[in-house]
Amino acid sequence: MLDSYNILVLFDLKIIFMELRNFINGRFINSISKKKIPILNPSNQKVVGNIDEALDNEINLAFESAKKAFDKRILLDMDAKEKSMMMRVIANKLREKKIEGGKILSQENGKTIAQCVGEFEGAANTFDYYAGLTDKIEHKIIPSGNDTFNYVVLEPFGVSLQIVPWNYPVSIFSGMVAQNLIVGNTIVIKPPELCPISSNFYGQIFQEVGVPDGIINIVHGYGEVTGRKLVQHPSSDYIVFTGSPQVASEILKETADRIVPTHFELGGKSAAIIYPDADIDKAVDSTVKGIFEPNAGQICVAMSRVIIHPKVKDEYMTKLTEKTKKLKIGSGDNADTQVTPLISQEQLKRVSNYVKSGIQSGATLAVGGEAAEIGDGNYFKPTVFDNVKTDYTIAQEEIFGPVTSVFDFNDEDEAIDIANSTKYGLASGVFTADDQKAKWTADRIQAGIIWQNDWFVDGVNLPGGGYKRSGYGRDGGVDGIYSHGQTKRISKRLL
Repeated sequence: MLDSYNILVLFDLKIIFMELRNFINGRFINSISKKKIPILNPSNQKVVGNIDEALDNEINLAFESAKKAFDKRILLDMDAKEKSMMMRVIANKLREKKIEGGKILSQENGKTIAQCVGEFEGAANTFDYYAGLTDKIEHKIIPSGNDTFNYVVLEPFGVSLQIVPWNYPVSIFSGMVAQNLIVGNTIVIKPPELCPISSNFYGQIFQEVGVPDGIINIVHGYGEVTGRKLVQHPSSDYIVFTGSPQVASEILKETADRIVPTHFELGGKSAAIIYPDADIDKAVDSTVKGIFEPNAGQICVAMSRVIIHPKVKDEYMTKLTEKTKKLKIGSGDNADTQVTPLISQEQLKRVSNYVKSGIQSGATLAVGGEAAEIGDGNYFKPTVFDNVKTDYTIAQEEIFGPVTSVFDFNDEDEAIDIANSTKYGLASGVFTADDQKAKWTADRIQAGIIWQNDWFVDGVNLPGGGYKRSGYGRDGGVDGIYSHGQTKRISKRLL
């Protein structure tokens, strides 16, 4: 049952109420544009709901609200303990809503319900972690003479525009917002148009918690339309974007004249180096976990390249191929599913075209290589290419799907050369029993995150970010806070 603003979805004989409006100045507002965006379930193309599209009027209201809240110094003057309590209540509310929210997210995004519930739990953990840091941001006193007094403080940029990607919308929303709340930036945030409904849980929570009006504003719309209008808006003092390097480049061009500071977490072409002394079973399990099971490879730090020594390659390929063939492809609401659908039919075509390119280039297709015909879903079979060369398109460009490429290396230097042969540098990994070799390798790989003997060794207290075209700025841990603010030096001559 669907009306103009709200969605009622029946799950396990329980009705879930969901908002489909924009959240501006502390409340959900009725549509001004009178336009809506249909949100499709990737597993069957059915409409999950129709979200209100924010255009000029809604965008102006959002920025006016955020600027007014910033100018009032609401966050800057808020007591650290009060801010901490507010963030902890947000975390508790996210846990209360994680089952309902996870089911909605699974419908619009395609991931398994378990993964989506876990995403809400992870978002709660993020708010909890940063709630503990509100009173721990220390300023510095810098001596420069007996007759001077100098100190440095961390300050916000102002109104922060934040653009969230579609692969992990709830998780990335929490990281962007929590870090900026601590620094004191007020926020206009745009969830992804392909799966925006679950982000409105935040608006409901902010109302329930009593987050001051204007601090956080949620606007929905297409990236090419609403996203562009948001970036062009003169009230955006700072832009946080997670997505592709191509869009990041457009943002930089749009804001060049205004010299707006930006924070980018962009694409990746993450490589795992597997040395002859590696635990091959662990490497195989990590590959499946790193490229196939997490959202069908739609993750910027996916293990999309494997660089392996010939001594252990046959064993690795045999075990990987066997395990890959057994993976269950299906919808997110099936508890047995291991590989979920791609987010859209456009993404399915993109992955298919890359696979065709790999075959045409001369790479050996070891397994997969085609769409999985399951109803009307956007399914693609887990795919492994062997004998890939570094100049192949599939070796250089981010596919963003369940596809990995395997390369041979003969010595450590060659492995490093292959790992660093792309324009990306987001994550990488090394599999070896030799800690000295692992350190030597990590020192030479050009990436912001290096994992050893596993994939996705992560935590909210750990910083991450890119090298090269994978972006700049850091998210996570204390580093993330300082990455979203600017320092001010105050110096006084003592009388």
